[in-house]
Amino acid sequence: MAPISSQIGQAVETWVANLRGSALAALARSGGLTARGLAAYLVSLRYLLSESEPSLLLATQRSRELRLPQLATYFATKTEEERGHERWVDDDLQTLSDVARAQLEPARHIRQLVDLQRRLIAHHPICFVAYVLWAEYFTALIGPDWLAAVAQSGFHPGQLSSVARHVEADRHHAAEGVREIDRLWTGEPPAHEILTAVAEASRIFDGFCNEVCDISSRMS
Repeated sequence: MAPISSQIGQAVETWVANLRGSALAALARSGGLTARGLAAYLVSLRYLLSESEPSLLLATQRSRELRLPQLATYFATKTEEERGHERWVDDDLQTLSDVARAQLEPARHIRQLVDLQRRLIAHHPICFVAYVLWAEYFTALIGPDWLAAVAQSGFHPGQLSSVARHVEADRHHAAEGVREIDRLWTGEPPAHEILTAVAEASRIFDGFCNEVCDISSRMS
């Protein structure tokens, strides 16, 4: 059987190939992504990043409860890496008008993604290790394409500096994540449960992309 990291990587690569052809990607490439749509994306990204530290702390605690010290150490290290990244998004949001940002809440599917994090931690912390690898690897893969697509809608790189910074960091983090999950996974829970978690994360993110597309289409 292939290493669990390879199985996750293949699943992410297949999904990202489809994501490149999503309605949101097509909208941005065609010049149709509005400031309102970009603001909706960034508000949701900020919420997702702000929830990273609470999830990682919860995963650390859960690992200790299960007497899995290596997992606890992994999550404690990740907590330090991810702390404060939501502030990167604040700078991007300030480049958009008050009208574009007005009365926006985090997207429903992004809230679902945070709920998924908590469910995976409760099930088994290794599932959250897989989720982290999913997030970092897909960011490294799709991030440059997303930045280029958004530019086609007239937004300059400084308006998505948070994404650019994560693309750069996650290239390194994803490579580390491959090594870490192969080292930490002992065969439990079984691979199919881990891959199901990755597939659910991908499905939820697809829904988020559709939400942003809808918001952008409703208002300029």
